[in-house]
Amino acid sequence: MSYLIGEFRNMLLSIPGIIFIFSFKGFFQSFVAGKLGDPTPRNAGRLTMNPAAHIDLIGFIFIILFGIGWAKPVPVRTRFFKKIKRDVAIFYISGPISCIIGGFILFFLSALSESLLPISMVSDIISLMLYLGCTISLSLGMFYLLPLPGLDGYYFITNFVPYKYNNVLYNIEKYSMFIFIGFILLLRSTPLGYY
Repeated sequence: MSYLIGEFRNMLLSIPGIIFIFSFKGFFQSFVAGKLGDPTPRNAGRLTMNPAAHIDLIGFIFIILFGIGWAKPVPVRTRFFKKIKRDVAIFYISGPISCIIGGFILFFLSALSESLLPISMVSDIISLMLYLGCTISLSLGMFYLLPLPGLDGYYFITNFVPYKYNNVLYNIEKYSMFIFIGFILLLRSTPLGYY
C-alpha cells in the first residue's frame, strides 16, 4: 500500500517538471528554427514558454501514466532553411538537446534548493519535484534520440537516407503508432520500470 502511495505522490510531483520540459523543448526548437531562417514556429505562436502552446493532451497523459510521452510537434517549413540537410539535422537534434539542457537546469535548481532552503517537509517536496523533473527530462532526451517514427531521432536519421528508400520509410511510418505503443509496452516490462 505504501508503495502505491509513493508512486501516486511521485506521479503528482512529476507534473510541474513535465510541464516545464515540454514547454522548454517546444520553445527551444522554435528558437532554433527561427535562427535557421524559418519563421513558421514564431508565426504559429510557439516561440513562448506558455505550456498551452506546446502540450499535447494525450502525450501529457501518457507520460504521467506510463513514463513516456510527447509534446506537440513544432511546425517547420524546410524551404526556409538555407542548407536543407544540415539545417534539418540541426533542428531535429535540438529537441533531445533541449531535454538534456532542461534536465541540467532542473538538477541545478534541485541542488540549489537543498543548499539554500531550511530542512522541512516543504523543502523536501520541492527538492523531490525538481529531481523527478530532472530525471524525466534526461530520460526524454535519450528517448527522443531513438530512431522511432514520430521522434526527433527518426527524422534526424532519415534526413540522410537516400531518396530511393522513401517508399520503405513510408511503409514504416504507416505503422508508427503500433511501433510506438509496442516499444512503450516493451520498455515497461524491463527492469528500467517507471521513467
